[in-house]
Amino acid sequence: MGKPAISQANGHIGFANDSAYLFTGITRPDDGGATGYDTLPPHGLAKNALTVGAVSSIVGGYAGSNSVAMSTFSSFGPTDDGRIKPDVVGAGVNIYSTGSLFDSNYYTESGTSMASPNVCGSLNLLVQLHNRYAGTNQPMLSSTIRGLAIHTADDAGTTAGPDYRFGWGLVNVLKAARLMTNNFESGSIPFLKEVRLLNGGFIEFPVVAKGDEPLKITLCWTDPAGNPQPITLDPTNRVLINDVDLRVIRNGVTNFPWVLNPASPASAATTGDNNTDNAEQVAISNPVANGVYTVRVTHKGTLKDDTSATADQWMSVFGSGIVPQAEPPLAIEEIAQASTNTVALLWAANVGRTYQVQHRDLVDSGTWSPATGEISATKTNVAVELPLSGSSRFYRLVRVR
Repeated sequence: MGKPAISQANGHIGFANDSAYLFTGITRPDDGGATGYDTLPPHGLAKNALTVGAVSSIVGGYAGSNSVAMSTFSSFGPTDDGRIKPDVVGAGVNIYSTGSLFDSNYYTESGTSMASPNVCGSLNLLVQLHNRYAGTNQPMLSSTIRGLAIHTADDAGTTAGPDYRFGWGLVNVLKAARLMTNNFESGSIPFLKEVRLLNGGFIEFPVVAKGDEPLKITLCWTDPAGNPQPITLDPTNRVLINDVDLRVIRNGVTNFPWVLNPASPASAATTGDNNTDNAEQVAISNPVANGVYTVRVTHKGTLKDDTSATADQWMSVFGSGIVPQAEPPLAIEEIAQASTNTVALLWAANVGRTYQVQHRDLVDSGTWSPATGEISATKTNVAVELPLSGSSRFYRLVRVR
């Protein structure tokens, strides 16, 4: 993933029938130029993959964004359609690690090929931590592990927010582990939520800001495969399929996510409508202490799956700088006959929880059977309508996860 030579009149290696041939004096159009931007190879551009850049190790630990030093070889984004790549960076300069020459081989090497396994192994520890709390039968979404790395990364570079050199920043697996641990141990999943966004619907829930640190909300999702890009230099065709939008609102003031300008890749991030990335983040530097903010997730157009059929979209939502709130009681609060043949049930929900309504015909005996499928709560109140059956039926609410 190194930068291309600035002078292109150099030997280039071509491949034919899996054999390498050296062609000298063959040039190609400059792509990235002297600035080093727009130099990522194709395999680093996948929108659902976590692309890792390489930085120098920090002696003494992280001490602010300027303490993260970019390596001389790591490639910079943006992608041709303007997405933020790399996603994050990790230590990749003079890394002492295992080798493959013999069983006890260790060596020191530099490269994104050192930074990537460094980050990958660290994130695998988070998967193990998740399994310790949730069990192996409830694996986290792939967007959750990617979003964890993005949300808890330490800011890097000379300006606030993401950029096309460091992505969202330097991976901080300890911060990610603490967020995950606090999320489970709070009992009310305030810091990490996996939610299914319904086509035509929205996700909305309140958060209470601590006030003594920034309020940060991150949204990440695994987007369906985009259309193949045309065979041309730097095609700008957008590859995002499901354009999901994150907003954080208080007293009529809407806070927008970070956006970057691919036409000016060295410029600082601003805020606005991000219609390019499948990870968005809203950061409020000085939130009101104990102030209530509304997190709202919507989408443009029609949500689709990999076959282009209308579908729902699972989302991973992360929060920092918030005060955990109590889990609402697990109880049906209202029940009423909605029509001749249906009954309506309502309960207070915790967004990110998955519920199921069950029923049986006798109040004190019999087997409880599912009356609904699994319901991912997208709002703080959930209502369902069920068909009436027989002269009586009793319902209960269970939390699946």
